[in-house]
Amino acid sequence: MSTGNLPVDQLNSSAPAAPAEWCNARLRAMRICFCAFVLMLAIYQLSENTTDPDLWGHIVYGQEMLHSRSIPKADIYSYTALGKPWVNHEVVAEIILGGVHALLGGSGVLLLKVAVGLLAFGLSLRLGMSGLSRSDRFVAWAMGALAVVEISYGFAARPQIFTALFLVVELALLLRIHAGAHLWALGMPVLFGVWINTHGGALAGFGLLGLSAGSTTCQFLARKIRPGIADALVPPVSLKTVVVLWLALFGATAALFCNPWKAELLRWLIGSVLWLRPEITEWNPTPFGWDHAVFFILMALTLFSWIFTRRPRAWWAMAACAAFAFLGWRALRNAPLFSLVALALTTPHLADVLARFSGQLENLRSLLRQPGFQKIATVLLVCATIGIGVGTFTLHKSHPLTMEIPGSQYPNEAVAFMHEHELRGKSLVFFDWGEMVIFHLPECPPSLDGRLDTCYSRAQIAAQWKFYKSEPYDTRVFNPDDADLALLPRNLAGTQALSFRPGWKTVYMDETAVILARNVQNFPRLSELTLPVIGPRSAGQERVAFADHNPRWK
Repeated sequence: MSTGNLPVDQLNSSAPAAPAEWCNARLRAMRICFCAFVLMLAIYQLSENTTDPDLWGHIVYGQEMLHSRSIPKADIYSYTALGKPWVNHEVVAEIILGGVHALLGGSGVLLLKVAVGLLAFGLSLRLGMSGLSRSDRFVAWAMGALAVVEISYGFAARPQIFTALFLVVELALLLRIHAGAHLWALGMPVLFGVWINTHGGALAGFGLLGLSAGSTTCQFLARKIRPGIADALVPPVSLKTVVVLWLALFGATAALFCNPWKAELLRWLIGSVLWLRPEITEWNPTPFGWDHAVFFILMALTLFSWIFTRRPRAWWAMAACAAFAFLGWRALRNAPLFSLVALALTTPHLADVLARFSGQLENLRSLLRQPGFQKIATVLLVCATIGIGVGTFTLHKSHPLTMEIPGSQYPNEAVAFMHEHELRGKSLVFFDWGEMVIFHLPECPPSLDGRLDTCYSRAQIAAQWKFYKSEPYDTRVFNPDDADLALLPRNLAGTQALSFRPGWKTVYMDETAVILARNVQNFPRLSELTLPVIGPRSAGQERVAFADHNPRWK
């Protein structure tokens, strides 16, 4: 008999009872300790507190909107794009980040990103456990321990964390709709109305909804064409479900236009997604290696599970896994999204495959039943959990309760030097440092920052990238001599080239950064110094706490 349209609780009622060995106290203790270990691992992974290059900007833009009670549609922060149209696809996220920082400082930002990460991970894990027996839930927790390592890569404190959360919410809605709870489709337009104003990742969510509607329609038609086909290959689906999904897609489409830029935002998002950015690591394919081995392991487990499962294969779920696996392979920034999708949709099928091949795993099951192994495993799990808990607050961190700025990555001492010696003016900066300058040095508008093509022309971006590499560039769209100051990485080829350019002089350098000034006589405070000033040797080693106060609001 077909079970494709039965509610989850009815499916559970016919599931086999948990094996007797899972009911003993030692095994229960081991399972509880394993769950605690996974949760602590999630906290450790998600509490990484290194500042993202764009965080300063998100806070400034959000607080500006809160203060002005308006959304700027033209650039007001740089000198190269001043007054040019600015298509900001992260308005709600920046208001949240700016508001949290204003109330709780850097600690609040860290708490926010950990909370959103745990919520996304917990909801995805809960979806993956849905309908599983008590013993099979161990598989979900094991899958979660694996997935959270890759998920955490996408949880820097930036608007992308909200896309991860909204994607899991969308998966929850789709699962309920496909289970016959069609009224949940009313949540789709609301979700996309919020999502499109929070982060451009709404485009990926919209693609998932369209893929779901299309795949489920094909599944429905295949069932009609071949009514005798096995339920495991083509699960039954009702016409009502198909209609509801298309109505949800129509509602989501209308919701996408509910943003300050209307169709212009959608046009920009599509163009931005298609724009290749080889200079930026996270936009390049996920590298095959140890750092992202979990991503490829999850891909292999997903493929293995969908091939050998005996459970009904919902076409939309298979299509979602395949699509996000491709997106994750194509761009490193999407690998965490695939991990969330795989955890939510693949886990029940992986549990079924392991049950199917339980005979081949009998040696492992026998080991799990051994009292000695259970005691040793429980002790090791407790020790590992405590160790990870300690590492959460100590490992590679100087200020574990707030966001940190590593001196090896950012020009902490150089920015402090510019502030102390009142160096003000148009600043030629490395793009990863542009929003740090916007935050800490309001009177030094940068040449480029992480907003990239939301306000800067692509020709201008390309010219500055070539300048960084000391390659020929179009001086009609970018001229270094338009700047008064330069804040650049010490080892950048363009930094050395600029130091030999007439009118420019190096005034400060440390292990990380170099400051150059054009026409040094225009900066009176520098006349008191012997130039260039050599910064402290610790400049590239210290991790500085993120400022709790925005210097722009004195």
